[in-house]
Amino acid sequence: GDNLATAIAIAKGAGILNMELHCDANGGVLPKRAMEGKVFRRMVHDYNEEGEATFNQDKFDEVWPYLRVLARSSPDDKLTLANGLNGSLLFKDRERCAQLWQEDKIDVFPDRQVVAMTGDGTNDAPALRYADVGFAMGIAGT
Repeated sequence: GDNLATAIAIAKGAGILNMELHCDANGGVLPKRAMEGKVFRRMVHDYNEEGEATFNQDKFDEVWPYLRVLARSSPDDKLTLANGLNGSLLFKDRERCAQLWQEDKIDVFPDRQVVAMTGDGTNDAPALRYADVGFAMGIAGT
């Protein structure tokens, strides 16, 4: 629920965003490392002429290895993230995994990704259910 700047600051302080790996020389976050839910939705869905969204696993697999912070995310964004990670077969593409490691020090697990998710309301329950580890937070949130 935090705005992007706040979420980035929290992630840097918590070590989720590493200054050497995820930021440029000026401390700015590299592309795809942090984004708001509306940007995430545009990046991982195809849209028809009526504006209806359809999840695209291939597009998702181009985003998730880099993603460290998802701010202003909706319960549907969290569910898309959990389902997309659970459905990803990127680990089978050894060439792509080697490229991710060589270029960005991104290590893709050799079988499937472990999904951990936080939520602060009952509307987040579906995403928590599809995560391997779900953290239901109290009213305090962050």
